[in-house]
Amino acid sequence: MFSILPPRMKILIIDDEKMARENCQMVLSRSGIDNLLVQEADSVPSALKAIDEFNPDLLLLDIQLHDKSGFDILQTIAPRYIPTIFITAYNDFALKAFQVSALDYLLKPFDPSDLTAALLKAHKRIQNDRILEQLDVFRQQLKPAEPKRIVLNTADMLHIVDIHEITHCLADGAYTHFFFTDRKTILVSKTLAHFESIIDNNQFIRTHQSYLVNMRHVTQFDKRNGGFLILPNGVEIPVSTRKKEEVLAHFKANH
Repeated sequence: MFSILPPRMKILIIDDEKMARENCQMVLSRSGIDNLLVQEADSVPSALKAIDEFNPDLLLLDIQLHDKSGFDILQTIAPRYIPTIFITAYNDFALKAFQVSALDYLLKPFDPSDLTAALLKAHKRIQNDRILEQLDVFRQQLKPAEPKRIVLNTADMLHIVDIHEITHCLADGAYTHFFFTDRKTILVSKTLAHFESIIDNNQFIRTHQSYLVNMRHVTQFDKRNGGFLILPNGVEIPVSTRKKEEVLAHFKANH
């Protein structure tokens, strides 16, 4: 049976101050958001363990965690992206926080209404992203003969594109750039690993840590200097050493 809305949103509070975690718990309990499942962590190691086991949908993350930083957590789990609200006593990390796609940045002591507003905004975004992903999968299951399409959700628009129009994707931290045969580049705030998991891997190959390539658009494979693929517009895509055999095998199987 197909379900549009997930049953709950899982939130991980990461803060080394017990009172700060309790304040977050209090705001969550009064937020009006149904079906919240909340866990806590008080250090980088305990947070990483909780992320692995709990698989949260949202992080409420302090920046200073004993002698380490909340950014250490995000760097360790990269390229995986988890929506994050930073809650910190320091106002000089805001720029860096938004560079890693923070949903919000609250200064301690925060007004409970500010955290509630940030939570509601995060909840809406996470639910919308899930609905779009599930609807896309559901549509393809209902109409398997149609050319497969994908929904790319940007800040101000939904782009519904045919997968065969994509020439390649380029990783940019927690973002992915999509390049096409006949339309402008689209920047989406999800990691390349996310799209690699949902795009047809018989057509696309992760040729390099930063590149996912539609092999139907490749015109040449230059095996010199480590190797790179050439697209019709002259763009050169690097091929890592460990991916070279997979690329060669693809050409042999499809030509």
